[in-house]
This record gives sequence, structure tokens and C-alpha cells, in this order.
Amino acid sequence: MLQIFDSPLPKETNDVLVELQALVDGEADYPTRVSKAVELWDKKAGQVRRKQAFLSVRQALGKISYGIARCAYCEDSGADEIEHLFPKSLFPELTFKWSNYAFACGPCNGPKGNRFAVIKQDGTIDEFVRKRGDPIVAPRAGTPGLVNPRAEDPMTVLELDLGGQAVDGTDLPPTFRFEPAFGLNKVQEARAKFTIDVLGLNRELILRSRKSAFASFRARLLEYVDMKEDGATTEELDEFRLGLLEMPHLTVFEEMRRQRSFLPKIDDYMNRAPEITTWKIAPGGGFTV
Repeated sequence: MLQIFDSPLPKETNDVLVELQALVDGEADYPTRVSKAVELWDKKAGQVRRKQAFLSVRQALGKISYGIARCAYCEDSGADEIEHLFPKSLFPELTFKWSNYAFACGPCNGPKGNRFAVIKQDGTIDEFVRKRGDPIVAPRAGTPGLVNPRAEDPMTVLELDLGGQAVDGTDLPPTFRFEPAFGLNKVQEARAKFTIDVLGLNRELILRSRKSAFASFRARLLEYVDMKEDGATTEELDEFRLGLLEMPHLTVFEEMRRQRSFLPKIDDYMNRAPEITTWKIAPGGGFTV
């Protein structure tokens, strides 16, 4: 789960979002703003100008997504849904804010739904639940439980278990599970745990996919090193590098670089081709309307 760096929308697209958000914000009270936000979102493609604007939003999300427009959360599935990082039914003031959007897949977006929590200073996860028939009130203020990849680097609180070799030579089997990173305070650890839980980041299918991705990245890194040592041209190496950076599960590759001291084979490849450690994982897989 990598940080998503911003890119501005076309002015015409942004103007539509601003106009729609103004309609929400102009309502008299919070329950009415929630209702208006949901109504306008459901009808966002009802006018030609708005439909074109959201096609543009989807194109822009594809450009800031990693790989070939992968889900911002699991990085496994192709992304096909505009995800509200802060749910529109809880935060109507963010319904048409570009900074609140990411591309997500159904298996991640569906279970997340409108789940939201704030984290208390002692690390307690205070989840906000609004059931059918409950009063429409705003969530409590506080540190959000869900890590927001549009505003922060998720890998400061999350770590992928790739196993490896301990200092004493003991082999550590990988689980390919996300875990809270080492050395977090109570609030950060609680945020990591809530994010992993609410997004189902350790679903069995994704664990198998990460395992396969690890093997693929390892094989391709060896192939790259062999190509370089056999005298491949700069153009050939660049083409190979770009292909690698379009693969799914780029967090696996990033963790291979971060955890190289525990992964002897990976460390050897990076010693033989030090430029691997400087490759920029850039978005831009694209999205075809």
C-alpha cells in the first residue's frame, strides 16, 4: 500500500466538482447535507457535463494509480471504482473533493463501506457505527483510524512480512501479511491494525498473490542483473525496468528494497546493480475510458 501523490485535475473537471460540493455545503444542517451528498453522487452522470467530468476523474485516478491502474489498497485487482477515502455518508463535505478519491476494487471497497474510527491517545479504536434508523449525526473528531494514502505514506505504519534471514543465520519463513511496523506508538499501531482489518489486507487470496509477486520480482531482478552483466544496452535495461514497475503488488518490490539486509539473494542483486535501489516507483498505468 503505497502513498498516492497528487496531480491536478483539468480546470473544467475541477469546476464541476466545486459546483457539486457547493450544492452539498449549501444545505442547512448535517443530515440534509448527507442526503444531498448521496443524491448528487448517485446522479453524477445524469448530465452530459457532469458525466464528462467524472470520466475525466477516472482518467486522472488512473494516472496517479500504480502499475496498470491497480487498487490503491490491495494492489492486486484492477481498480474500477471511485473510492471515497472518507465515506460520503459520514463526511458530506468531502463528497466532491478530489483529494478524497482513490481507485479501489470491489472486494476492498465493499467491506470498507462507511466504516470509520478515531483512535484515542491510549490506542483504543473508537469505531463509529451508524445503523439503519439511527440519528444522522457526524462522526466524532479525532485521529482517523484508516491510513489515508492520498495524504500520508502508509509504509510508515505498515510492514509486509517477507521473512528472510535473521542476524544469527536463522531462516524466517515469510507470511506475506501486513503487520504494524516495528517501533510504533500506541496510536500509530492502532491505526495500522484498523487499516489492515477494515480493508481485509490479509485476505488469503491476496497473500497467495503477494507470494507469487515476490517470486516474480526476485526472478526479474536476477534477469535484470544478468542482462546488465552480459552487456545489455541502456535502452534494453530501461525497457525491462519499466516493465517491472508496471507489475502488481509494487509494495512487495518496495519492501524487498527496504528489507534487503534480511534477504541475502535480493541484497546480492542490488549490490551487483545498485541502481535498483534508486528506481522510482511512479504512478501512471493509465485508465481507458
